[in-house]
Amino acid sequence: DAQIARALSDYTELPWREAVDRAAESVLGLLRDRPHYRKVLESVRFTGEFHAVTAASNERVSSWMALHPAFARAGIGRDKALEICRIVITACNALQDRALMGDGFLGESWIDETKRLIVGYLGHYLP
Repeated sequence: DAQIARALSDYTELPWREAVDRAAESVLGLLRDRPHYRKVLESVRFTGEFHAVTAASNERVSSWMALHPAFARAGIGRDKALEICRIVITACNALQDRALMGDGFLGESWIDETKRLIVGYLGHYLP
């Protein structure tokens, strides 16, 4: 969470598409670039204990994302922005779960597909 919080706070000054690109590379690149971290995550990802921790983290990340000024510039209120960001995080987690299944999806294609998903969805709301 700390790394994500730092990254997201740094990215609020960027245009939202650039912020998505940089945040995805930074956060998702951890799984691609750190096999030991990936192994730990693979071993705990689907446990009940980890689910509770992940749910709280997802809510914090969604809340930070919803602070991006692009939402306000688009006339989107805080509650709606938060719901949009929750949906983004849920979808990204589904792709992360797929990447952790070991079917060859982990790598550049996973990060690129995640970026496409985020930009495509947010593009319906943000100019």
